[in-house]
Amino acid sequence: MRRQYAAVLLCTPVLALSTAACGTDGDDGTVASPTSGGTVASATPHGYVEGAEEAKEPQLRLAVSGDDTLTLVDLLTGDTVTRMDAPSLTGADNRYLFTSDDAGTTAIDSGVWTVDHGDHFHYYRSDPAVVGTATGEKPGHVVSAGSRVSMFSDGNGEVETYDRSALEDAAKSGEGTMPDPATEFEVGAHHGVAVPFDDHVVSTLAPGDADELPDTLGAFDESGKKTGLAGETSCPDIHGAVGTDDAALFACADGVLVITDGGDGALTGRLIAYPGGAQGRAWSLTSGRSLVAAAFEDGGLGLLDPEEGSWTTAATDAPVTSVAVSPDNKVVFALDEDGTGYAVDPATGEVTAQKKLVAPAAATGDGDTHRSEETRRARRCHRRRRHRRRGRCPGPRPEFRARLRLRPGGGQGHRIRRP
Repeated sequence: MRRQYAAVLLCTPVLALSTAACGTDGDDGTVASPTSGGTVASATPHGYVEGAEEAKEPQLRLAVSGDDTLTLVDLLTGDTVTRMDAPSLTGADNRYLFTSDDAGTTAIDSGVWTVDHGDHFHYYRSDPAVVGTATGEKPGHVVSAGSRVSMFSDGNGEVETYDRSALEDAAKSGEGTMPDPATEFEVGAHHGVAVPFDDHVVSTLAPGDADELPDTLGAFDESGKKTGLAGETSCPDIHGAVGTDDAALFACADGVLVITDGGDGALTGRLIAYPGGAQGRAWSLTSGRSLVAAAFEDGGLGLLDPEEGSWTTAATDAPVTSVAVSPDNKVVFALDEDGTGYAVDPATGEVTAQKKLVAPAAATGDGDTHRSEETRRARRCHRRRRHRRRGRCPGPRPEFRARLRLRPGGGQGHRIRRP
């Protein structure tokens, strides 16, 4: 059974109307209660959210998925937050986790999020909760951007986009029922991805061969009708996408295709090549408010400013499997395939802190705990779906075992297996 990791940092910001000064914090790091001396305050304190605890600092949680179990770990304390039955983890944004099986995609509220008040942020934590399950034919990628979440089904190319406010309401209800999608349309069966952006959804379009990765994008309005998309709209082997406040971005073989509002509501695209010296392409993207992180397949991390078209790079000891960027663009956290976590300064690419979060265990009988270059090449080949499906990759999909050690409350160390 393959196991996966996802870092959930802060969470996608929810825009609030108020820009007044923040309320007073208590000495314990949480925001003052709406009551004082046993008397209910006459007005709700600024930033107060019913049922949640406000924290002084960004919240960081690690999700570990495998053997039909999902474990959430608080990386600030090392404690296990919860362990629940769940199918394989297939995606995560900065609040929600998404698990998928043949029945569909299930959304899970991680219990940490951020509210963006324009000139400052509020950080919250609460109990994790299951939102509900969206049925789909071969569920695929899930991308959150702004106030919406898009789910892509590879089997028929169906795109369903949900309002985040509806997901929050469903989580609070405790009924475990997914809300109705706000936008629905189909683009043809293939391994694709869709990104909510502005009042559109930008999606990959089915290639001539459904076994190939897509190379063309299309834009759709809130009713699901296809609209115009100008500029560069195609690049080879699109895989991995993310949204920021001002753009929808797609990882390609040659670089990152950035879709922005070209004026008068018209969307336009441009390709930003990967930086010189990048160790391979990116297969996934992660973003904060405007900063985008790209994990290069052979190691290292690229940090892209889409507006400037400029890159900052950070070195890692092994290829990165999961990245999180805070909504204020000031914190970048990465986890590599050997279980090492990195705190990265986004302005310089400097690794400011590095710690082994997952201790490797012997992968072979002779005690060799490191992958050979041959194994790494096989892993990269298996990532390319068209090669894997056509039997071009040497041997079965590579596996690697490691042990995650949790603090008291998390039980014994759990074996983690990664591809």
